[in-house]
Amino acid sequence: MSKLKPGTSNVSVSSSAPSLPARKKLFGLSEALPLLLAIAAATLCYGLLINRGLGLPILGYNVAPAERVMQGELPYRDFLYNYTPGVLWLNAALMKIFGATLMTVNAGLFVFKLAALIALFYVARRLTCSKAALIPVALTLAWVGYRVVFRVYPTQYSMLFVLLGLAFMLSYDETERARWLALSGAMIGLVFLFKQNVGVFLLASATAAIFIRGLSTAIHSTRWTSRILGAIKRAAFCWAGFAIVTAAMFGYIAYTGTLGAMMNHFFSLAGEYGEKRAITLPHVKLLAPAALALITIGAGSFIAVRKAPKLFEPFILLMLALCAITLLIPGRAYVIKSSATAVISYLPIALFIITFAFVAWQYKTNHRVQEQRAAWWRSSGPIVMTGLFALGAYLEMYPRADYAHLVRVLPPVFLLLLLLTARSVPMLTDYFQGRMTRPRRAAVLCAAAPVVLLFVIGIKDAWQPRFDSHFRFVEQTPLTIERARGILVSRKQANFIQGLDAAIETSSAPGDYIFSFAPRGTAFYFLSARRNPTRFVWWRSVGIKKSERDAFLEQIENRVSKLILIPEGFANDRVLERINDGYHRIAEVGDIAIYDRNE
Repeated sequence: MSKLKPGTSNVSVSSSAPSLPARKKLFGLSEALPLLLAIAAATLCYGLLINRGLGLPILGYNVAPAERVMQGELPYRDFLYNYTPGVLWLNAALMKIFGATLMTVNAGLFVFKLAALIALFYVARRLTCSKAALIPVALTLAWVGYRVVFRVYPTQYSMLFVLLGLAFMLSYDETERARWLALSGAMIGLVFLFKQNVGVFLLASATAAIFIRGLSTAIHSTRWTSRILGAIKRAAFCWAGFAIVTAAMFGYIAYTGTLGAMMNHFFSLAGEYGEKRAITLPHVKLLAPAALALITIGAGSFIAVRKAPKLFEPFILLMLALCAITLLIPGRAYVIKSSATAVISYLPIALFIITFAFVAWQYKTNHRVQEQRAAWWRSSGPIVMTGLFALGAYLEMYPRADYAHLVRVLPPVFLLLLLLTARSVPMLTDYFQGRMTRPRRAAVLCAAAPVVLLFVIGIKDAWQPRFDSHFRFVEQTPLTIERARGILVSRKQANFIQGLDAAIETSSAPGDYIFSFAPRGTAFYFLSARRNPTRFVWWRSVGIKKSERDAFLEQIENRVSKLILIPEGFANDRVLERINDGYHRIAEVGDIAIYDRNE
C-alpha cells in the first residue's frame, strides 16, 4: 500500500460518522437564498431592538470610559479598566466620528452583531449545508439577548472574531496551509484585544486542536518526538498571528507609557477575582421537572417505536406542541418554565461531555493503524475543533456563571449542537431501519425535537418578556436627553432616567465633577456630560487598591465633586461621615439620593 499524506485516507468512514460535504460555490442560487434569509432575519430582529432598552450600569462601565478615551485620557493611567481596551478604543473612535450619543454606540454594535451572525452562518454552512446553517442562526436569534440586547459588553464584539478564528482553523484543516493558522491566531489576538481571558482560553483551544490533529494524522511510522515537533511548528504559526496583534496592542500601550500601570492593575485584579465574585449555575434540583418530562417523552417514544410505529411521528409532534404551549402560555407552569431555563444553563456542559465521549469512542475504533486514525480525524476533526473553540468562548462565563453571561457565549455552542445533531441522524436512521416505513424522516424528526424545544425556550426567555399582555413592546417611551435621543425604554425607567438627569442638570454644569456610588448612576457621567473625578469606574469594582479609595476619601473632604450620588442601603460609615461633613442632601430620585457640596 502506498504511503498516505497526513490527513488523507483510503478507508471510508462509517455511516454513523459521515465526513464533511464538499465545499460549495458561494453564489449559487440554492446557496444564496439561505444566506439572504439569515441576513434578513438578523436585520429584522436586531433592527427591532437596536434602540430599545438601556443598561445603565454598563453605560457607566464601558461607554463613559470610552468618552474619557475620546477626550484624551489613557486607560490604566488616568482611570482603571478591568479588560483590555478594545471596546474603549472602538467606541471612542466611533463617537469621535459620528458624535457622542447612544445611537452611535448601538449602531456600531449592530454592525458587529450582524457580521457575527453572517460568520456563524458561514461556518455552519461549511460544516454542514446552507439549509442546516439556518439552525444555529435561528437559535441565536431566538436567544437574542438578556434584558437589554445592545449592552456594550466586550463579548458582543469579540464573538465575530471567535467565529472567524474557527473558520480559518477549518480552512487549515482542509488545506494544511500555514497562512490559515496565522490568520486564526490573528483573530484570537483580536478577541484578546477586547477581553484578555477569552483570548487566552481560545489560544489554548486552538493549540490543543493543532496538536490533536497533528498527532492523529501523522504517518504511523513517524516517531513521537517528530510528531510533537511537527505539531509545535504548526502551532507556532497560530501563535505568531496572535503575537502580531497583541504585540501591536502592547506596543501602543507601552508607547503611551501605561503598560506598567496596566500590568500592575491586571495582577491586582487577578488576586481579587475569586469565590466572592463567583455566580454559580442554577441548583441541580431545578433540573428534576425537565428531566422527568424528558424521561416520560422518551419512554413514550420507545413504546411507540416498538408497539405502534405509525404513531411515533404523531406522538413526537404532539409532545412538541404540548411543551411549546406549556412554556409559552403566560403565568402557567412556573416550575416547568424555571426548570427549562435551568436546562439551558447546563446545556453547554452536557454538549462538551457528549462531544468528548463521542470523539473518544470514534477514536477507540479507528486508532490502530494510521489510515484509520486519519479517517477518524476526517470525520471527527471538525467536531473537535468546533468543540474546543466553543469551550474557549464558554469559559468566559466563569467565575460569573449567570444567565446574562450565558446567552452571550451560545453561538459557538449552537454550532456544536448542530454537528452533534447531524451526526445523530444516521445512527437514528440505522436504528429505525426495518421499524419505520420512512426511517430517515423519523430520525430527522427525533433529532430535531430537542433543537425545537431549545428554540421555544429561547422565545420564552429572550423574546416574551419584551412584550406586554397586548403584544406591544414594553420599551416604547422615548428619552428626551440629548445623548439618548432615539432610545426607547419602559415608562418607569424613562421617569427615573429623566428625573435623575434633570436633578443633575439643575444642580451642576456640563463638565462638572460628580461621583456615583450607585452603579446605575455611573451612566450619567455620559448621559449628563459630567466628569468622573476618580481613577475607577465605580466604587465596588474589583482591582481597586486601598490607597486609591483613600485618595478618593480625601477628594470628598476637599469637596472636589459638585454632586455625589448615594444608593439606598449604602452602609459604609467611613464614607458617609465624610459626605455628611461636606455635602447636603438636595433630592432623591428612585433609590438614589443626590448630595450637593456645601459652598
